Order: sequence, then structure tokens, then C-alpha cells
Amino acid sequence: MKQIIFMIFLLCSLTCFTQPNCYIYPEGSGERKACELSYKAIEYPQGSRASQELFDKAIAIGPKYAWAYYEKSVPYFKRGFLSKGLQILNKAIALEPREYLCYRAYWYWQYKNYRLCINDLERYYKLPKAYLQQTPGGDKDMKLILGLAYAKQGNINKGIEVIEEFVTNTSEDDINLTDYHTLGLLYTLNEQYAEGISMFKKQLRVNADIPDTYYYMGLAYKGLSNRTEAKIKFDMALIKILDESRFKIANPGFRVYESDIREELKSLKLN
Repeated sequence: MKQIIFMIFLLCSLTCFTQPNCYIYPEGSGERKACELSYKAIEYPQGSRASQELFDKAIAIGPKYAWAYYEKSVPYFKRGFLSKGLQILNKAIALEPREYLCYRAYWYWQYKNYRLCINDLERYYKLPKAYLQQTPGGDKDMKLILGLAYAKQGNINKGIEVIEEFVTNTSEDDINLTDYHTLGLLYTLNEQYAEGISMFKKQLRVNADIPDTYYYMGLAYKGLSNRTEAKIKFDMALIKILDESRFKIANPGFRVYESDIREELKSLKLN
């Protein structure tokens, strides 16, 4: 069931920036012509010279057509040219902030500029009719990215507040494959070990294939001085992380490596 939900979110994320129907714009208007040129542009590979030149023509003839700026910016972000991508995307945001603020916030997150990520997401959620937004890969609601960004800035309590509010107001059928894990790890980092374990138990009922969940659960048990359960969870984390077919968290925020797990197991042996 959760895998089906994930695929629905993924499909949503891939279509949330779909080009508008050109017929919503008056015939002969700059926006109508820009829209039609943009449809021609996406017939070519993303980022190709032909597509970019057509987006340039669309922007020149319809400078108020935001989608052309957005689509032109995407290959720059994907290829690591953040400054150039922002220069173009900012124009789309100036025209339609509700549609594109979260996309910019996502790239701020990817490039570890947590302050600007927070600024964009806080601005977005204050907008009238702000709607559910997923990361481009569909793995997380952007509210989780907001909470993680606060934690990365050192404000774990605020991060917990944001994600608690999201989880509380989301039905269990709509919980994504890593949502409980995300809240559980922030509880653990905040030394709220019992709360963390409670979340991890919920996470295991949704998706029991994340090595990181067992690792942070081990840390929580270790924090409660339960060495036996801590070792069980660290051992399971090691088994999972050595499995090449394991579930890999996209945009994790607090990634776990094999060396982290082995260090914890070594520490348990020494103490």
C-alpha cells in the first residue's frame, strides 16, 4: 500500500510543473505564443541547444509566461550551475511565487543553503491557497524538508515542531515511506529517546528496509542505556546497509554510513 502511495506522490511530483494549456491565454497574446513555443521546446532533450533557444524565443515574445523561465532553469540546476539556474528561476518566482518557490527551496536544500531554504518555504506556506508540495523525486513532503532545514541550522526544536504538526495532521494512509523515520531521528538527536523509539516502531510498520532507521533506533536505545536492544538494532542496520537492494532515502538530511554503524558496534564492545 505504501509503495502505491509513493508512486502516486512520484507521479504528482513529475506533473506538478506541467505546462499550462495554451488555450487559457487570449489568442495572439504573448503568453499564448510563448506557451506554444514552449511546447515545441519540450520536444527536444532537456537542456539541449534547440530546446534552450526555443525557450529564449518564448521568453522574448511572452516575458510574463513563467513556465518558460522555470523549464529553462531546470537543466542548470541538474548540472550544478546553481547561480545561472537561480538567475532564470527567480523570474518565474517573481511572476508566480506559489508555483515555483518550493522548487527553489528544494535546490537551496540540495546545495546546503538551509537559511534560504527556510526563507522560501516559510514564505510559501504563508501564501493564500498554498498546496501540498513534494520534492521533485516525490519522496518527501516539503514540510519535512523545512523541518530538516531548521535542524541543520541548529534549531532542532523548531524542526520537531514543524514535522510533528505535519505528521499529526496527516492520515496514516497518506504517510510517506520515510516520514516517521524523519521525526524519529530528530527526536533522537534532541535526546527525546522514548519519543524517537515510538516513531521508529511506527516507521517499521510502514517501511522496515531503511538502514538509517535501525541505526538511529540503536542510538535511542543506547541513550536509554539499553545496550542489548542497541546492539540488536545496530546489527540490523549493518545487515541492511550491506544489502545492495536496500531502500535508499533521497534527501535524507542526516545520512548514515557503514562506518557510523561499525563505530557504534565497536563502542558497545569496548564499554
